Amino acid sequence: MDTQRKFPGVGWLSSHLSRKLVVIVVALALVNWAVISLHFVDVLEAIYTASDPEVASKYAALSLLLFNLLVLVVGAFLLFFLVIAPLIRLRKTMREYYQSGKPPQRTVRSDEIGRLQNTFAELTAIAEQKDQAQRRLIASISHDIKTPLTSVLGYSERLCSAELTPERREQYIGLIHEKALRIKAVVDEFDDYLDVGLHDPDPMPLMTAGELCRRLRQEYDEELRDAGVTFRVQCYTPKAQIICSWEQMRRLFGNLISNSISHAGADRLELVVQCRQEGDRLLLTFRDNGRGVPPELLGQIFEPLYTSDKGRKVSGLGLSICKSIVKAHGGSIHAENIPEGGLLIGMSLPCVEG
Repeated sequence: MDTQRKFPGVGWLSSHLSRKLVVIVVALALVNWAVISLHFVDVLEAIYTASDPEVASKYAALSLLLFNLLVLVVGAFLLFFLVIAPLIRLRKTMREYYQSGKPPQRTVRSDEIGRLQNTFAELTAIAEQKDQAQRRLIASISHDIKTPLTSVLGYSERLCSAELTPERREQYIGLIHEKALRIKAVVDEFDDYLDVGLHDPDPMPLMTAGELCRRLRQEYDEELRDAGVTFRVQCYTPKAQIICSWEQMRRLFGNLISNSISHAGADRLELVVQCRQEGDRLLLTFRDNGRGVPPELLGQIFEPLYTSDKGRKVSGLGLSICKSIVKAHGGSIHAENIPEGGLLIGMSLPCVEG
């Protein structure tokens, strides 16, 4: 609960003074010491000049005790309302969140306790977003599997219960195989997503940019050429060194290539990989000559469930896997549309001093 809502005056005071609580306590101690010192001198004079020194000394001791008690009460009051009470309410807020799911409210307090409560509110909001993303992920995978699985069940029931011609039986078997392959593709993509996100990466060796580009050509050039796709790899700084896993990089570019083949929409697809070093970073770009992505969706294509396929034939995890791989290498990734047409994926990886 917000401090100002329950104690308006104390809330204003706490937001301005709680961070200076130590200064206040020290100031009270100094004031107490000064008053005691001055009062002690007056007490000595009063005792020596009083007609009854014993009574005067008892009065002086009582007054000093009362003053110290007053200082302690004021200090305890400030400590409770500025620190302890807000912490108790924050603990209650945390308990309400994990017991009933009630989200915490942000506070206008600007001190450390206010920052702590606002940080807790931000963390719970992020946790809620991740929970919703996981629910959407499960729903997406369920949908992508359920649709072809329903077809598999339907065709298999017809094979078992109906009198079919050999041609129709062969047709149904072929459709069942096609739907099964679609289910396998979804499961394989989901496995890749989990493998990148959950498994600890193996120790990554040192690799030059020239070696990485050479392997990319060797891996994809012939296959893409046979498919009618132009594939070029241009390396401008072959001696630049990075720490990377070839298996992960192969998966990264495999997903980028598959994404362009599926969604670029170009009459004759052209894919270009460029590699250059700028400062202590190795910049890798992958671009195609397709139709690009609507500008308002550029910030979403790396999300786990994003897919531009309105029919949802795939679960939309490929580019999210790419982002996870780049992040695991200590890099960053972004997307932008090329003015002359096409989508560009830019990646920045840390270089290693030679």
